Amino acid sequence: MKIQLTEQERATKQLNPETLAIAVEQVKANGYVLFDKVLSEEKIAEIKQSFDPLFDEFIERKGYNTGTNRAQMFLPFMQPYIDEDVICNPIATAVLDKILGTDNRCTYLASDTPMPGSDYQNVHCDIMPLFPELSIPLPIFSLVVNIPLVDVTEENGPLEVWPGGTHQNPDRANHDTLDGSVNPYLDIVRAAEYMHSEKVFMSAGSIVIRDIRMWHRGTPNRSNDRRTNLAMIFGKSWYGGGSYIQIPQDAYDQLPPKAKEAFRMEKIGFPAKMPWE
Repeated sequence: MKIQLTEQERATKQLNPETLAIAVEQVKANGYVLFDKVLSEEKIAEIKQSFDPLFDEFIERKGYNTGTNRAQMFLPFMQPYIDEDVICNPIATAVLDKILGTDNRCTYLASDTPMPGSDYQNVHCDIMPLFPELSIPLPIFSLVVNIPLVDVTEENGPLEVWPGGTHQNPDRANHDTLDGSVNPYLDIVRAAEYMHSEKVFMSAGSIVIRDIRMWHRGTPNRSNDRRTNLAMIFGKSWYGGGSYIQIPQDAYDQLPPKAKEAFRMEKIGFPAKMPWE
């Protein structure tokens, strides 16, 4: 579902109670929600200007790592990637806090970029089930936040999602690797062919929030330009494994309180790690 912010919501960066309730309902029932055009064009342009040469150097050093002409790249903990509008945007934070609790934390700061010539990914979800032996759905424990740096269209490789249940059924929430290996419970690549899916078209600077268990895949980029999504993963306070994000002490000290809380369990006091390190 796409939500258009009102002028007041956009100006104050605060969702009215009805909008927040609808957004939370959509994530819980449908698996995701999209807020259109949240970040300003100027801020997105600034981030893209910094990102593109960094990504070019990453590809030169490391190459593509998530499929043909497609790469995941971790982001260094520095500006402009740690701008408040990115890592603790009040619009996204309101939904995250409502679903995950106000003590949620961020454990992943990265990007996904299909370049021209990229192909389909296999349908997959991003996590193994917490308790695969259970036959009941579990509450949401982790959410992915995406922010595109360009308008996402049919031509440049939009994210395709399988909403309305793939995040809730335990048998459907098992991970299927990108090399096409068969799931021990269900071949989701085959099953997805016969199920409803949606391509997520959106403007640059929009925010997508989705259940980490939701089935999805990248689609081919048939344009002449890269299509980059910034990506973060937030989880309940007890979820997330080890600390992987290296945060310089001075960068942490300058964060707004909500961002400090989100990254409180990461590697604070370590130099920012470049993507190829």
